[in-house]
Amino acid sequence: MSMQISRKELAATLAGAALAVGMSAAPAAAYPDYTLICDTGDGGARGVLAINDWYVGKTDVKVSIAVGDNRADGHHVSVRVLGKNDGGGLITWPWHDNYDGNGTSKSWSSTASYSAGLYDMGVQAAVYEGDKQLSTCTDWLQE
Repeated sequence: MSMQISRKELAATLAGAALAVGMSAAPAAAYPDYTLICDTGDGGARGVLAINDWYVGKTDVKVSIAVGDNRADGHHVSVRVLGKNDGGGLITWPWHDNYDGNGTSKSWSSTASYSAGLYDMGVQAAVYEGDKQLSTCTDWLQE
């Protein structure tokens, strides 16, 4: 028996997982927390970024990311954290992959660090066939 999950349920699951992993024991933040979500146009990938205790120019930001595979197409999905420096230049962190197939999600927690300060934060998700990127989406906090 296969379990079907709606996009809304998957978003809630991913956001909950992203927030729970590595952040549940954190003290109350002095700055607001944010959650960014993007979906690829083909519906294959959903990326979630939970940002904890961020303000413009901060150099180290606690983040949790998650990626869900929403389509039985044989492709894998990936997610990564994005940032921008003071001049608007793009800062990228490594992709994190989910090869587990349709209806699955994976999450990771880390710290996004940039010594000159992070002036925007974003999430990018993608659908891949091997090393070839088939589709992508991006969501920014400030834009």
